Amino acid sequence: MRKSGLLALLALALLQAQNAHADDKAMWALLKTPGHVVLLRHSNAPGATPEPYGIDLKNCAIERSLDDDRRAQGRRVGDAFRKHGITRVRLVSSQFCRALETARLTKLGPVAGLPALNQVFLADLRRMRETADKTAKYMKSIPAKQLTVLVSHVTNILAIAGVNLSSSEMAVVHIDAAGAVAVDGRIMIA
Repeated sequence: MRKSGLLALLALALLQAQNAHADDKAMWALLKTPGHVVLLRHSNAPGATPEPYGIDLKNCAIERSLDDDRRAQGRRVGDAFRKHGITRVRLVSSQFCRALETARLTKLGPVAGLPALNQVFLADLRRMRETADKTAKYMKSIPAKQLTVLVSHVTNILAIAGVNLSSSEMAVVHIDAAGAVAVDGRIMIA
């Protein structure tokens, strides 16, 4: 590759990184304004076998769980909130152990479980619609001044807001005038 081509690619990469940082700043600022909710995908839980519907959610030994690296990832989520001046939020989580643990590791407040946030399968269209409807209904009941973080699973967040998040990535959303969930942006926690 020519030197000028390499420099152009480098400049483009730097510009994209600056834009991503600017977008992050805008999203953190938006979280301090009333009416926004955070959808947080739980930290990565190694393993490829999804748990079937109806398992004992209190038995963490039969679920995929966070390893030490992913626990650190959950703590970094809380650190990022504190770094941006947000020290306490309302935490509501899927009842799966990995989601509850991610929420607790943020140390941003007590954690409540919400069945509507429990894992659904992408191929189960009926349950995907149900989780989207139940979660949107729940979000409408949240007081506008109460910043709430909903910790869930990739498929649920896809159903709720139409975004495919990475582990520990967040979508900043609000309920629009038509009563639908609208995505304002995303925040990635490394």
